[in-house]
Amino acid sequence: MNSNLEFLKKAKKVYFVAMKEELDPSCSSSEVVFTGVGKARASRALLKWIMAHRQDMELWAAQRAEGKECEAPLIVSLGTAGSGKFKRGEIVLAEEFVNNGDSFIQERICFDVLPQKEGRCCASSDFFICNETFGSEKVAEMRRKFDCLDMESFALANICKIFGLDMVAIKCISDGADDNVETFDMMLPKFRAKLNAFVASLD
Repeated sequence: MNSNLEFLKKAKKVYFVAMKEELDPSCSSSEVVFTGVGKARASRALLKWIMAHRQDMELWAAQRAEGKECEAPLIVSLGTAGSGKFKRGEIVLAEEFVNNGDSFIQERICFDVLPQKEGRCCASSDFFICNETFGSEKVAEMRRKFDCLDMESFALANICKIFGLDMVAIKCISDGADDNVETFDMMLPKFRAKLNAFVASLD
């Protein structure tokens, strides 16, 4: 983890965060984009950011084509996630992303960004992961198969791959992926504080 933290400290970053309740943008000097919850909103937010940086995108593409060091920022999917493998409050870094839960095609997207490989996989669904939305058997399967579960990272990863941007996810585990939304909302301030402290440590 230490080499990954050093890498993240040095990298120019843009944080994409679903909810304002998950991060205080003043805790970092990096750009923060609030996307809204879910794959569709996350996709729109990243595409809007890309359109606003059209000239930069052309420059970064030229740098890659010429074999030069690319100055493009690292896209970071930042926020909370459920997990059946990690404890609440733990920070998980992931660079493998799966379209999960409600899709007939379980597509997988991988990046090779972090120097210290941890093999973490974040799976994204269109609904909050809990027994009420997916049923206990499906939830138990998700908890076994994936390291963490959110609602945005796969959509961001898909667009990053198309446009040649690197991406990682930084997730604070907020629930066991089997709680209800009311419990998540009640505990969110605690995990927001964890994310704020972690993001501040990367400046």
